[in-house]
Amino acid sequence: MMSALMVLSWAGAAKGQGFGPIGLKSKVTLQRKLPALVHLPGTSVRLIVNGHEGMGDLASDFKTLLGSELLKDDPRLRIEEKGAESTVDCLITDFEHPPATNSTRPGPPNKKGQTSPVNYTRVTGLMRVSFKARGTRGETLGSDNVTAKYDEEFDTSGNSLSGGVLGSLKNGAKRITGGAKAEDMNPPTDAELRNKLMNSAIQQIVTQLVNTRETIEVYLAKGKAMDVGIKDAEGGLWPRALETWEAAPPLARPVDDAYRLYDVGVAYEAMAYAADDMKAAMKYLDEASINYGKAIDDNPAEKYFIAPQKRIETAIAHYEKLQHEMEKPPPPPPAAAPAAAKKTTKKKGS
Repeated sequence: MMSALMVLSWAGAAKGQGFGPIGLKSKVTLQRKLPALVHLPGTSVRLIVNGHEGMGDLASDFKTLLGSELLKDDPRLRIEEKGAESTVDCLITDFEHPPATNSTRPGPPNKKGQTSPVNYTRVTGLMRVSFKARGTRGETLGSDNVTAKYDEEFDTSGNSLSGGVLGSLKNGAKRITGGAKAEDMNPPTDAELRNKLMNSAIQQIVTQLVNTRETIEVYLAKGKAMDVGIKDAEGGLWPRALETWEAAPPLARPVDDAYRLYDVGVAYEAMAYAADDMKAAMKYLDEASINYGKAIDDNPAEKYFIAPQKRIETAIAHYEKLQHEMEKPPPPPPAAAPAAAKKTTKKKGS
């Protein structure tokens, strides 16, 4: 059901426990496959997207992008306006983009312990969409309400600081291979934020309707307690890497041991994507979530711990929905049309 393609790069060793400079990180690229929650009959689908008053252009752009993403993940499909074998009906119920807010706070202390005021810009946005997939006879195949949120804070140098409510939009699952783009390091323009919210909402819909593949880039933390396991991970030997990291004695300082726990979480996540069945995948995802959570508890200041936990929560929620759909009783067969009453002709004189 699931497979993983892992491409890793490793350069040098770093002192202490952690991620070190960008050029010295061990990068892992995982291909995550998520099975669809519903089955769209046939190969043709009609898309209907509406919005409240003033959302005309937004609804039109949403429809175009939704069609593109559906066809990207399932090339068998084609978009039809008439005579389609299934229909996906979306309603954009909310779109919020308040003005950015600015604030000034003391910045991080320098070597002398002195701080200087730093200006910060916070950008937020929200989109809510309800959708329903229907079959040829109008029967409901699946429905859901999805929410896309953006909440990021940037300092005057253009660095993203908070990770925000949806930091995973930038640092988690990506549709294409590659690291953070240059525009992700600066406050998004109105058009960029609009596209981010649309892409997030559409991705949540598409993963329910067709089998999807997402490219996920993560880093392995380095240090004396992790380096041997990293060599195994480079060769794709995740169970051996996991055994090494779990058997290593916890580091004296929790803030350092957090990086070992994080690597344990990465190993479980990689094994989940390589699992052959849903039950094993969910078990490994649960273990990954536990270890990512422990890492955050021990070192909440480490920004690289935030996106993986959100990413795992999304995958777990998807499989829980899939399990729920599989446990549903099959729909009753359509009722047969009533037989037409026979007409009788009364003879004369009878």
